[in-house]
Amino acid sequence: MPTQEKEYDIVLYGASGFTGSIVAQYLAEHPQAPKIAFAGRNAAKLRKVRDGLSGVSKARIESIGLLEASASDTASLHRLAKCATVVINTVGPFSLLGGYDVARAVAEEGGGYVDLTGESNVYFDEVQDLHTLAQKTGAVLVPSSGFDSLPFDLSTYITAKELKKVLGKEATIANVLVGFHVEGSMSGGTLASGIALKDHPFALHYAEPYYLSPLKGKQVTKPYKWRYIPQYGGYGSYSPFTAHNTRVVYRSWGLLEEAKSSKRYGPNFAYKEAELCKSRLGAFLMSSQFQYFPYMLKIPGFAKLAGKVLPPGKGPSIEQQLKGCARLRTVAQADDGKTQCMSTFSVKGDPGYLKSAAFLAESALTLAYEKKHYTGMARRGGVLTPATAAPDALIARLTQYAGVTIQAQNVTGQKDLTKIMPSH
Repeated sequence: MPTQEKEYDIVLYGASGFTGSIVAQYLAEHPQAPKIAFAGRNAAKLRKVRDGLSGVSKARIESIGLLEASASDTASLHRLAKCATVVINTVGPFSLLGGYDVARAVAEEGGGYVDLTGESNVYFDEVQDLHTLAQKTGAVLVPSSGFDSLPFDLSTYITAKELKKVLGKEATIANVLVGFHVEGSMSGGTLASGIALKDHPFALHYAEPYYLSPLKGKQVTKPYKWRYIPQYGGYGSYSPFTAHNTRVVYRSWGLLEEAKSSKRYGPNFAYKEAELCKSRLGAFLMSSQFQYFPYMLKIPGFAKLAGKVLPPGKGPSIEQQLKGCARLRTVAQADDGKTQCMSTFSVKGDPGYLKSAAFLAESALTLAYEKKHYTGMARRGGVLTPATAAPDALIARLTQYAGVTIQAQNVTGQKDLTKIMPSH
């Protein structure tokens, strides 16, 4: 049920941006009618977003608050954090537009926080500076709660949970392979976030998988040009999501291991992913394109030219977004070398925008409304992940409200995984 402690259940910072406006519409239409406010630098733009909401009553529109705040004004961020149970931040690039500052204000005020960042350098700063602070104040911060990296982190959790259901809670996982297929578009904000990493090229490289984890494990990541995905019966490529997703999943692994949780994956756990391509050659070409992107950013004028092609604030039409989809098929193998389980995570709608908005909103609403389902570490506070804050409640909300279809089953001994839980 809605919270009563703060003036607003959710404050959406960045509501006038491309992705922010999609989140705004989702929250306004939500059947639970959360108490919400839109926040940002320009009150006129915020009012335009609020007044332009479709499919909601006049009374609902008038109930939505408008708050002026800017990352350059620390006092305004604290005012925003004080009046919200949870703050959603959609203002990217996070490394350039104060993503850390918003998260810090929430951490200091002891609230909830979610964002869309896929920038490992920003996430790292939050882990280093804010995790202990959040534990002191009781704040729960869950960065990367959009398509980067919620589906990948939760799919790993779901598949590991199914495996433990088969073998018992003490079972440990040897490896997880996520194969995924996406149909979607790019917005100017996403491109700008990628370009912003030109000064942090490490964040884009497939290296340091334990960069965000409190513990170090055994996996050594090596760049790859293709990877066979048995659950699809085809080849997959490296993707723009791979480096950051891997680090977020290993943060979940490290937090669970450190807490000696019954949900932990085990000391030998290794995570891999690949984006489905039509052929091995296609996977090679796609991987090469993404792996050379950080080097292309060093070419004089390239970043500026790329930014002009798709400026921030621009993105696919709603008609284009409705045509998108995402399907993840995840296989986990136990340390016994025999037992395997598989899960599917499917959604219709552009995964980067229409559905990232839903993932982000439901992550925030989980923190606001589902405190009785918090994990032990969420009750203590900290910089957490989708799989470590309140994963089961979040999964339930995604299936109930966000149109996500999730399945999981034991596939031990199955030779053809392509025919099991087929994606449509």
